[in-house]
Amino acid sequence: MSSLPDISALNETLFKVDATMGAAESHGALCGMLCAQGTTDLSEWMGHVLGEQEQGNVFLRDLAHQLTDLHQSTLGQMNDPYGGFQLLLPDDDDELDERAEALGDWCLGFVYGLAAGGISEDSELPEDTQELLADFIEISRAGNDVSEMEDVSDEEDEVAFVEIVEYVRTGVLLINEELQPLQTSQIIH
Repeated sequence: MSSLPDISALNETLFKVDATMGAAESHGALCGMLCAQGTTDLSEWMGHVLGEQEQGNVFLRDLAHQLTDLHQSTLGQMNDPYGGFQLLLPDDDDELDERAEALGDWCLGFVYGLAAGGISEDSELPEDTQELLADFIEISRAGNDVSEMEDVSDEEDEVAFVEIVEYVRTGVLLINEELQPLQTSQIIH
């Protein structure tokens, strides 16, 4: 299983081309599209991430390689039978508010990706998926309100953050399983 690219380098390149999404939100959108469609075309996802771009932008070639790597890594992780899927978020040694904001962006991207993949508000979804999506929307809102966090110890904040990341990670795997169940072939003898 391949690892995810460096989020800082990807963010920097996305910023240079004035992309519509940052790295965490881009990864969330990709995962949402994968859950909705089972697979997603690289160019379709890149179109959502990049928006309208000038063809002569010198950073686009490097970014295309980075996004291709992210796409391939994510496909491998989403299909890992051992649950090796990870969210593209800043490292543990980055500031907690930066990580919380990135998690909020990731969840926002995931919900966007589901919609881009064809899941609408009218779609009939399994109950667990509906509950998880409601939670992801709340996390996306809270991630952008980190300045309003209550005064609790850094250790308590860290533990809570790790638990929320794990909740989102396992929630994505459950949503993927519910929306894209494994197709088992029945052999009749």
